[in-house]
Amino acid sequence: MYLKVFCATLLTRANSCSVTAGQVLAQGKKLNEANYIACHSADGKGWPPHYPPLDGNRTLTMKETVNPIRIVLNGGFAPGTAGNPRPKGMPPYSHLMDDYEVAAVVSYLRNSWGNKAPPVTASEVNKYRGVPLD
Repeated sequence: MYLKVFCATLLTRANSCSVTAGQVLAQGKKLNEANYIACHSADGKGWPPHYPPLDGNRTLTMKETVNPIRIVLNGGFAPGTAGNPRPKGMPPYSHLMDDYEVAAVVSYLRNSWGNKAPPVTASEVNKYRGVPLD
């Protein structure tokens, strides 16, 4: 079932399935290395308090995938406070990654280090890509 989900909806752009879960996670790993390691570190521990850990992060492992998808698409920005008037934030990647790439990197993050969660599909990403951030 796991491979069937990947093949049916995640990265396959053709009519036949030739993409394996391993290939999807490998693509997600490459995207993570290219975009997130500097802030979140290779071991997923981050650099608190500025860059949160991804290892064990409930946002990634919850059943609902809306939060990690929207964070990758739209970035994440903490509110400014008196103690932290200029907080660091995560830039948006919606203009750099297509739905398949966002699905691959979020799936990788949901299944790296100690995280274990179902994969994210490109159709899930597409559902949130155009939703306003009210």
